[in-house]
Amino acid sequence: VNMVRMLLSSVQVRRLSVSLFIYLIRLAGSGSSRCSGRVEVYHDNVWGTVSDYSWDLNDAEVVCREINCGSALEATPSSKFGAGTGQVWLSGVSCSGSESSLTECQHSGWGKYYNYYYSLHSDDVGVMCSGVIRLTGSGSTRCSGRVEVYHNNSWGTVCDDGWDLNDAQVVCRQINCGTALEVPQSAHFGAGTGQIWLGDVTCSGNESSLTECQHSGFGSNRCEHGQDAAVICSDLIRLAGSGSSRCSGRVEIFHNNVWGTVSDYNWDLNDAEVVCRQLNCGTALQAPRTAYFGAGTGQVWLSGVSCSGNESSLTECQHSGWGNSYYNYYYYYRHYYDAGVICSGPIRLTGSGSSQCSGRVEVYHNNSWGTVCDDGWDLNDAEVVCRQINCGSALEVPQSAHFGAGTGQIWLDNVTCSGNESSLTECQHSGFGSNTCEHGQDAAVICSAVSIILTGSGSTRCSGRVEVYHNNSWGTVCDDGWDLNDAQVVCRQLNCGSALEVPQSAHFGAGTGQIWLDNVTCSGNESSLTECQHSGFGSNRCEHGQDAAVICSDLIRLAGSGSSRCSGRVEVHHDNVWGTVSDYSWDLNDAEVVCRQINCGTALEVPQSAHFGAGTGQIWLGDVSCSGNESSLTECQHSGFGSNRCGHGQDAAVICSGVKTVRLYLNVFHVLSLLDLIRLAGSGSSRCSGRVEIFHNNVWGTVSDYNWDLNDAEVVCRQLNCGSALQAPRTAYFGAGTGQVWLSGVSCSGNESSLTECQHSGWGNSYYYYYYYYYDRHYYDAGVICSGPIRLTGSGSSQCSGRVEVYHSNSWGTVCDDGWDLNDAEVVCRQLNCGSALEVPQSAHFVFFVWSTSYLLCVLFSAVSIILTGSESTRCSGRVEVYHSNSWGTVCDDGWGLNDAQVVCRQLNCGSALEVPQSAHFGAGTGLIWLDHVTCSGSESSLTECQHSGFGSNTCEHGQDAVVICSVYIHMMLVSCVQVITLFDMKKLHVNVFLSVMHLYFL
Repeated sequence: VNMVRMLLSSVQVRRLSVSLFIYLIRLAGSGSSRCSGRVEVYHDNVWGTVSDYSWDLNDAEVVCREINCGSALEATPSSKFGAGTGQVWLSGVSCSGSESSLTECQHSGWGKYYNYYYSLHSDDVGVMCSGVIRLTGSGSTRCSGRVEVYHNNSWGTVCDDGWDLNDAQVVCRQINCGTALEVPQSAHFGAGTGQIWLGDVTCSGNESSLTECQHSGFGSNRCEHGQDAAVICSDLIRLAGSGSSRCSGRVEIFHNNVWGTVSDYNWDLNDAEVVCRQLNCGTALQAPRTAYFGAGTGQVWLSGVSCSGNESSLTECQHSGWGNSYYNYYYYYRHYYDAGVICSGPIRLTGSGSSQCSGRVEVYHNNSWGTVCDDGWDLNDAEVVCRQINCGSALEVPQSAHFGAGTGQIWLDNVTCSGNESSLTECQHSGFGSNTCEHGQDAAVICSAVSIILTGSGSTRCSGRVEVYHNNSWGTVCDDGWDLNDAQVVCRQLNCGSALEVPQSAHFGAGTGQIWLDNVTCSGNESSLTECQHSGFGSNRCEHGQDAAVICSDLIRLAGSGSSRCSGRVEVHHDNVWGTVSDYSWDLNDAEVVCRQINCGTALEVPQSAHFGAGTGQIWLGDVSCSGNESSLTECQHSGFGSNRCGHGQDAAVICSGVKTVRLYLNVFHVLSLLDLIRLAGSGSSRCSGRVEIFHNNVWGTVSDYNWDLNDAEVVCRQLNCGSALQAPRTAYFGAGTGQVWLSGVSCSGNESSLTECQHSGWGNSYYYYYYYYYDRHYYDAGVICSGPIRLTGSGSSQCSGRVEVYHSNSWGTVCDDGWDLNDAEVVCRQLNCGSALEVPQSAHFVFFVWSTSYLLCVLFSAVSIILTGSESTRCSGRVEVYHSNSWGTVCDDGWGLNDAQVVCRQLNCGSALEVPQSAHFGAGTGLIWLDHVTCSGSESSLTECQHSGFGSNTCEHGQDAVVICSVYIHMMLVSCVQVITLFDMKKLHVNVFLSVMHLYFL
């Protein structure tokens, strides 16, 4: 500066050098560098600052060029680099961006700036320049051009030896121009002059500056300027949002260091055309409005955009000004109007009946679109196309111009892809335009509609961990609230039939990287998972241990007129095509396999004659013969795929138990109570015991134990063909469920055919809902323990007495009493948790009319799971033991009295309680002590109905085991008396029995 002052004091030098020294510029301030800082200009022998009034990137661009610092990245206002001192020389600066000096721009005049409200220097401007790199050349823009770097006080080019998108990515990031789109070869923006500073550049793509990448050294190369490297960057524009891709999405622009959206006010194809051209994404196909790709956040930068369609950048179009959205007064809803674009990109799917992810394949080359010949065209080739357009996986490769014949050029032929290429043009092919094909051979693809895959340990094409593709990377989905509705969308999207299960807890292994989606809520009818409600891409607090998964039915579905998830025309997927099944020899065994495969319970009917309408196309299977135990229909015997002579009037159908239906049965109308599926689940569950879960609204949920009792359990056991209810466990006896609690306050008479026929508080209205925030509401999940494939029934039967029936081959049947004795009955009693066998009445004692059954049997049992045992015990005196959780245990005698003993004696048909001896009178038991602090009124029908401290909750020793001595019930005396009394008439019997009882009582 002193030297400048000396020079300026010399008239001769001033006359000779006025154009060089009359104005100077520098960057200064806190945190400044050679190419970033507070802008200061030298005028009238004094350095002064510039006011930020109307300061923008065009102004900053001039400064950066003037000081040889490349392009302007930011135009910082409000003294970002600290407040200057002294003069504020310039204000209201307005540059076009092409000026060679800041002082050539329009401004309000030297020193004409006043700030009456704040510190004079509170508005000092700054710039951040790209530094030692710039884009220039013929046809260049701020974000596209020949790459030049500044070294040793001069600009020089970069040789394109090995130059690729990774190298270009670093350049684009360095100059704040988004992402790299292309790396044109052979001095695309014209040959430079002077030095070629860099050669053999090798970047990983993550470097912050091109000079950080490996290279051969400054000036060390053998290149010519015909090899000058170039880049085309995306500028300050990007496409984002749900379901977006590189060439389709919500339009966002970068301004004032912040990304913001564009309002759809006046938004049309002309505007979209400019965006697509700016992104090098071909032509505009659509200009979606009303947040088609999801609502953005933060700023709405542009509104009222009006382009002619010929502009090179969206910001060149007319608009209402930065941040002046027409919808700003609807502040909370303004992003509802975010504009989007769908561009054709360098590849597109088109043709008759095409969609965004299915159609005739066309590529853009040499400024025109052309088709691809289907010679050798297969799923590997299609996989590349689907991945390239962010449409997931390839499902089919239809032949013979399936979407209609194209016109014009046939650009590619003999395409051979491994399936891993990122672009179709990376695959081997015969060369652009080199083919002998006709348009009747135009290749086509059908993709899985969006970017979604199933993967993980043990995964298959139709089962696995769900991953979606977003923002150029795959990520998982959190299973918060994940249910069958969500899974149904995934399965449909992947052409994998119906959703069968939604395994929890990263069933197919934990993923890595991003978790893209959480709190997904689908109705089940969406065509894509990203159409469902969710918390936003990347917005979650999940771990990969919560990665969502699905198991789909794979290659089978139910379709047709009037079909539902569990009823319809049977179709199977083979050779990339859905086809029907002939109903020739089709029966319930075949249907049973289908119903099991799609998780729809059991087969109810096999309607004939294309009951759900005739299908079209292939009839894949005929002469199907299943045993009923196969896991998949294709495992059954059949005549071979496509080998049949059937018509679609014989298309097979099924009606499974997972749907509502009314049918005619034995010429009598019966409304079947098949409203919902029911199952038993949980820790330690079996087919006939477990936590009760019902299927409603496509989701499994539990039942609250509020009012839950044996009548309710009886209905469940009957509904599941599991005999009689033995227990109705409460407080999540089989472990706590997850998700919905569907029913609460269930009140059954015990005669209903389905649990949903019972009175209840309504779907999802749990009595324990308000405890949810303090306790786990699933703590109250109800359970059942049923007798299993055996039951007691008949006239006058009870829970532990009745005619014995067993369940076999899908029907109940009786047991003949030939040789039936107490040993046989003992097994039944134990199986039913009904204690010991007391009697085996003969001759169909509990008889009532039953078709095709001649001999019926009944037995009498000791009522429930309780016995008297120990040293010198009898059937009606001994140590009290109860059966719980599959084991016998004693009862502690804390507070044990005659009321408690009375219940035990009645329960065992042993008359009245006579005594309650203390101190383990019949010997100390072993193992568990199940009950303590038992308090009975004496009228209960079972000891477990009495108040107690809870199963296993006690501090007792076996020296305190409770005992009873009962008076012995009349049934026992009846057996003894019958042996010695001739039954001449009932009156004599009654007298003898009465005398015997009285004699025993007074002994």
